[in-house]
Amino acid sequence: MARILALVAAVGLVAGAVVLRGAIDGDDQGGKGGDTSLGAIWCDPLLAEACTAAARGAEVEMIEPGEALTRLSEPDSQAPPPSMWVTAGDWPSILAAANNDTELPTFGTPAQVASTPLVVAAKGDNLKLLDVACPKTVTWNCLADATGKNATDLGGAAPLGEFRLGHVVPPSSAGLVTLAGLAGTIPDDDAPPDRDDVTSQAFGGLLGRIDSGELGVSSSSAVKKFTTTPGAASVLIAPEAEITGPATARGYEVRPVQPVVNLTAQVSARTTSPNDDAQPPSAEAVTDFTDRLGTGLTTAGWEPPSDADPTDPGLLAALLESWNAQ
Repeated sequence: MARILALVAAVGLVAGAVVLRGAIDGDDQGGKGGDTSLGAIWCDPLLAEACTAAARGAEVEMIEPGEALTRLSEPDSQAPPPSMWVTAGDWPSILAAANNDTELPTFGTPAQVASTPLVVAAKGDNLKLLDVACPKTVTWNCLADATGKNATDLGGAAPLGEFRLGHVVPPSSAGLVTLAGLAGTIPDDDAPPDRDDVTSQAFGGLLGRIDSGELGVSSSSAVKKFTTTPGAASVLIAPEAEITGPATARGYEVRPVQPVVNLTAQVSARTTSPNDDAQPPSAEAVTDFTDRLGTGLTTAGWEPPSDADPTDPGLLAALLESWNAQ
């Protein structure tokens, strides 16, 4: 519970700061308050720079998607839902999978904008440990098996301590899909993980082993800490678009992880809400915003939307529930 409260407090500070910045930006535009045709936008902090630029002064709140899901899951909430929800991952589907309540806000078919995969970064002696743990291809299985082992078990020197898998945590989108990648290591066959796997003792043990590598909820902060603070973690799992530049500039190697787990940025316009009579933005306004967002993300190193099969929203909802219960 203490972990959840600390994360929520941190998320609140980030959200408040960005809302304030949005208000200041609106004042800078002649006091007109920006583009009102878009309505209120909730945006994943992972997409903050591109989202703010695409909004052109419209009201934007940066909110971790797990926290947004909590707000939207409260049918009696007095806070109106957003006109658009910009996420990395299909969080509206996770909202629907996590709730049987039909009185919750709903969102239309999302417009997928851009994707970036999760990758792993390491250098020096820790890179050698990674090469021993994953001699041919870096996989979620070999990362899960190595996490918590002593460096001496991987051919390294004792002062390196245990192999720590650096990662961010829910309620962030990158944190949740990292759990999805790790959950795939639990079944002892080729079947995809299910709710039973997520609630299993084996997965609980894995969550315990990765505790030592937790680096907060912000991918950008985690990348900065990992690349500038020796000993922050042995390796770091992070979105490729977020880590490649900073990591390679400091001599880290960035490698893909198999099977590929993607973060796909998408825009979902609200269609219904039981507590708000505001009209959703027009299709033209959503399209224009989506195009601007795509341009911004492409500039930041994201790729076109992946055609890989997305992770089951029901599994992601179960993972979030399991994490919050720890």
